[in-house]
Amino acid sequence: MSHPGKCNRLLFSVMFVLMTGLFISFPVHAQLATLTVNLQGLEPPTGTVEVTLFNSKEDYMKTPFLQQASPVENNTLSVEFAGIVDGDYAIVVVHDENGNDKLDNGFLGFGGEGIGYSNDAAPWWGRPSYEAARFTVGTEDLSVNITLE
Repeated sequence: MSHPGKCNRLLFSVMFVLMTGLFISFPVHAQLATLTVNLQGLEPPTGTVEVTLFNSKEDYMKTPFLQQASPVENNTLSVEFAGIVDGDYAIVVVHDENGNDKLDNGFLGFGGEGIGYSNDAAPWWGRPSYEAARFTVGTEDLSVNITLE
């Protein structure tokens, strides 16, 4: 006949090994940041603004990583993206002033609806490159300011 104390120690040892293995096998989670995008220059304060976040050079201006649209009620607006993993990103902002769901260009592409890029990157002609608009998000929350032109 076995001794009850030995059974309890054996059961405790088995449980300890199993529980230790479970905790060790769980991956360590990266700290996620909140990215706040502060927009200025929303003139006129009407329509909607679309903030698009890209997470690679290959997807820049093609496939958004995250996107948010917000109504414009003032000349400034802040948009938050929560749960952002550390890495490189670029932002494109479009202000649809008249709410027709498209970017209206002015004469020869000048004087149309507002558009802005992270780092306030300004193209000489066309769109700024991913490298010009690229910024890095770390493990801490980050705030980015963009002025629409």
